[in-house]
Amino acid sequence: MNLDPGDNPALTQEERAIETIIAIAAGGDPSVEAFQLANDFTDRQTAKLSAWFGRWKRRYQP
Repeated sequence: MNLDPGDNPALTQEERAIETIIAIAAGGDPSVEAFQLANDFTDRQTAKLSAWFGRWKRRYQP
């Protein structure tokens, strides 16, 4: 059973982590599950930073 934490964007980081733990307990590969969780976190943080930078850039254009 491979529950991909990134499948539901409405989940909080904690809920995605719990789903990952459940997937590992159900026989999922810990390294794959941890890698997916880490990638999901990184993607979300990168998207937030990109959005912030885009707003900043539009605000301070001459």
